[in-house]
Amino acid sequence: MLKMSRTALYELVWSRPMTEIAREFGIRDQHVAQACDYHDIARPRAGHWQKVDHGKAVERVTLSNDAFSPDDIVIIDSAGWEIAPALQDTAHETARRPSAP
Repeated sequence: MLKMSRTALYELVWSRPMTEIAREFGIRDQHVAQACDYHDIARPRAGHWQKVDHGKAVERVTLSNDAFSPDDIVIIDSAGWEIAPALQDTAHETARRPSAP
């Protein structure tokens, strides 16, 4: 299982290939990718690690903090990924708020 902040996950996915991350934590790389996409965490594009291996310049996209806090927790396990309980409560509160007249 992997449980860390958005910032930590961002740093992790830009430090090595997702297949290595998945193997280390006993999860699927697709779940890491899906969690990154949902939590607005930029990840390396296809071919990124081949360019790194050959010493070519690569661009690193910055972490966007428009929709989520950098400290929000991302949880990924062998069954998939989920929103941390604190975020679920916030999402439900937002959904329950009455709209302004």
